[in-house]
Amino acid sequence: MKAAGYIFVMLLCLASISYYSQTDTQALDKMGLFKQITFLGKRYFVFEADPHQYKVELFNQVQNNGQLYSFTSIAAIKGNSLVFVTNGGMYEKDFSPVGLYVSNGKTYNPVNSRQGGTGNFYQLKPNGVFMINSKGDAQVLTTENYVKNNPEPNMATQSGPMLLINGVTNSNFKEHSENINIRNGVGINAKSNVVFAISIDQVNFYELAELFKEKLGCENALYLDGFVSQYFAPGIQKAPLPGVQLGTFISVSKKMK
Repeated sequence: MKAAGYIFVMLLCLASISYYSQTDTQALDKMGLFKQITFLGKRYFVFEADPHQYKVELFNQVQNNGQLYSFTSIAAIKGNSLVFVTNGGMYEKDFSPVGLYVSNGKTYNPVNSRQGGTGNFYQLKPNGVFMINSKGDAQVLTTENYVKNNPEPNMATQSGPMLLINGVTNSNFKEHSENINIRNGVGINAKSNVVFAISIDQVNFYELAELFKEKLGCENALYLDGFVSQYFAPGIQKAPLPGVQLGTFISVSKKMK
C-alpha cells in the first residue's frame, strides 16, 4: 500500500476513535445527581441515585381508585422530599400498566408473558422488568429471568424492549436505524446505582443502548417509553409540567427520618 493509502487508513481510524469517544458531561447540581451528557452527538438528561439511600416508588391509577397521577400531583404528595420523577413504563389506552406492576410490595398487575402483539414491547423482545426489593437492591432483568427467578420486589414495573442484556445490546436494534424519537430508559451501573436517561434529541434504540453501555457503565438496561418521556426535578426546575398525565410514574425521594 502506498504512503497516501496508509495515511488515509490512519485518518479513518482516528476519526472512528474520536466518534466513539465524543462525550461531554455537564453537572446540573452540586451533588452531581443530575447531568446533561452529549454522547455520539446526541444530548441526554441523566439522573443517578443509590436506591439504598433514596426511596424509589411507583405511581399508577391502579393504586389510586382509577384516578390518574400527574407530575403536579406527585410533587404535591411527596412535598419537599421529592428529588426526581419521570414516566415509568408502558401503559394501555386506559393508562393501566401493560405488564407487571408492584407498588409497596403489593402486586396490582401480573407479569405479561404474551406472545405476539404489536408495538415495541412485543416486537422487539425481550422485554423486561425494573425492580427494587425490600433491602433496596435494584435489578433490571428480562421478563423470562424475572419469572424464572421469582423474586420478591417491593416495587416493579415491566416495559420493553430490553436495551442491554448482560452487557450485550439487544440484537433487534440497528445502528443506523431511522426510527428515532425522544426516548428514556433505566439501568443499573457498576456501583449498583439506578441510572435514568432521557434523550433531549431524538435517538434510535441502538444509540440509547450504547449510551447505557459505553457511557453510563450499565450491564442491563430497560427502555421505558418514547415521545411522552418527560421528567421533573425540583432541584433544577422551578415547577412541574402542568396537567401532564401519563400511565406510570417513577419517583425518587429523600428518605424521611
